[in-house]
Amino acid sequence: MIKLSEKIKKINIDGTITFSEEMKNFTTFKTGGRADVFVRASSVEDVIKIKQFAAENAVPLFILGGGANILVSDYGIRGITLYTGDLNKVAADGSDLIFESGIEVNALAEAALDFNLSGLEFIYGMPGTAGGALWMNARCYGSEVSYIFQWADVLNEKNTLERIRYRAEDWGYKISPFQNRKLLILRACFRLKRGIRDEIRSEMDKNYKDRNDKGHFKAPCAGSVFKNNRAFGKPSGQIIDEAGLRGLRIGSAVVSDFHANIIINEGGAKASEILELINLVKVKVKETSGFDLEPEVIPVGDWR
Repeated sequence: MIKLSEKIKKINIDGTITFSEEMKNFTTFKTGGRADVFVRASSVEDVIKIKQFAAENAVPLFILGGGANILVSDYGIRGITLYTGDLNKVAADGSDLIFESGIEVNALAEAALDFNLSGLEFIYGMPGTAGGALWMNARCYGSEVSYIFQWADVLNEKNTLERIRYRAEDWGYKISPFQNRKLLILRACFRLKRGIRDEIRSEMDKNYKDRNDKGHFKAPCAGSVFKNNRAFGKPSGQIIDEAGLRGLRIGSAVVSDFHANIIINEGGAKASEILELINLVKVKVKETSGFDLEPEVIPVGDWR
């Protein structure tokens, strides 16, 4: 049988194909083992070819964007890891902002500013890509992606192009229509509003400063570890804080002392330590307050 590495080399793509790539270089936690096959797509056509190859050869396929909100196993990722972070084209059509899914959220917010379009200020300072923000229905400061979403072009389960349009019933808190189907987001459209450049810039800077003041950029992390549950009546960070868990650590994974809903990698933390700490926080909160916290960080890869 021909090895996967030999078969995939024969695919003609514009991007690059490498092997045994260290995933810690592509995740915001700065942890994770190696990917068997790492494809860095340069075009939508590359994505289509690789997805088709994976389907035809029954090879596991993991789509990687900005590496935020995920925790890659120390044993890495089997099969193909398809990196879409170089798919970053963006254009405006009136008040519609049309973009490829691999563009970083900060770059997308800056592009909206360049077009004098308001509505993306709330995501400025978030880690990750626009595709990831779409997938998780990113929200903050009273706004969320679903408020501005118009449509997305995706590769569906049959590897054919499909346009997903906004339907209110498909969206909820950290819920999007992309989560229950095997859809690969290629490009999307946000409907924004005309704004005044200085006012947009001021709001972006205010949000960035708030995230900086909360320590989001002090050490490798994935942002908030647990979802907020409105039924609890208080944010998850406050619940963790009231349980006295700031500074709780396993190895080099630590509940940060500047925001209790953030776990940081102090340097050299293993993914297994971070996952163990997430689970420990969950258990201790349940014991002290009865609240059942739901993680929003997703473990991916080979968790043996």
